[in-house]
Amino acid sequence: MKKIKIKLSQKNKRVLLISALVIIFAGLIYFILFFKNRNVVAVVNGYPVTIKDILVEMESSPSVYKETLEVDPKSVVETYINQILLYQEAKRYERRLKRDVDDMMKNYYIKVMAKEYVDKILTERIKVADEEITEYYNTHLEEFLIPEKVRLFEIVLPTQEKAEVVRKRLSLGESFELIAMNESISASKEKAGDLGWIDVRKLEPEIAALVSRMTPGDILANIIRTEAGYHIIKLAGKTESRMLTLEEAKPSIKEMLVSFKKKGEVDILMAKLKEKGRIRIYLEKVERLKSK
Repeated sequence: MKKIKIKLSQKNKRVLLISALVIIFAGLIYFILFFKNRNVVAVVNGYPVTIKDILVEMESSPSVYKETLEVDPKSVVETYINQILLYQEAKRYERRLKRDVDDMMKNYYIKVMAKEYVDKILTERIKVADEEITEYYNTHLEEFLIPEKVRLFEIVLPTQEKAEVVRKRLSLGESFELIAMNESISASKEKAGDLGWIDVRKLEPEIAALVSRMTPGDILANIIRTEAGYHIIKLAGKTESRMLTLEEAKPSIKEMLVSFKKKGEVDILMAKLKEKGRIRIYLEKVERLKSK
């Protein structure tokens, strides 16, 4: 059987070449867009919000926002979206706002640059030896004592009589948490009476003495009277006091010593910079600040 040879004209070759290049180019664009957009978590009127945007925002936010990011990242993204929407609206008034914004940005830039220098350049030079950590640990042992803690639940009633009735119902097996949610007059009812973990040293001595003899699951026999009402207390958990080991304490000690040394390094650096720098303060103009 004879093989059939297909001859392509010069024009057809060019068409095939161009088609191949178009396909390659389209694929390249697709991969570029894919890698560019894989970290985009939202798009606001064409403005892409990236994971990096959110993380940078969190670095300059209070710690509570960082904690929120761990449990509810969607709300953090929505808060950032609100900020972008306001920014986009503000852009309509850019000419009117620009001067004030430029003044604020200048000071903000100076502060951030100085802070980044101290945190990332100056701090690199600071060394903390193991001997320093050990010495600090041995001379500050009281700082590494983890106190005994108890987790308490409460039901608060308005009268002694109601507290006695509830105490009896509990002895018959009713749920402490359900009664707390439905009948307690304390704000803790929203958490089924949970007061969380409490340092025993922060309890009233009388209550601390009673709780120390209880085991988790016990309900305090005594009804405690306070200005808030009549309290029935349940012990849900207990941790014994103990001393952190040197290994456990090392990270926090090192961080503290670095922070202390960093302040010293900044003070030394500022003294050198002031000595070398050409600084002139116009005191007569400084006085004008009092009237601003």
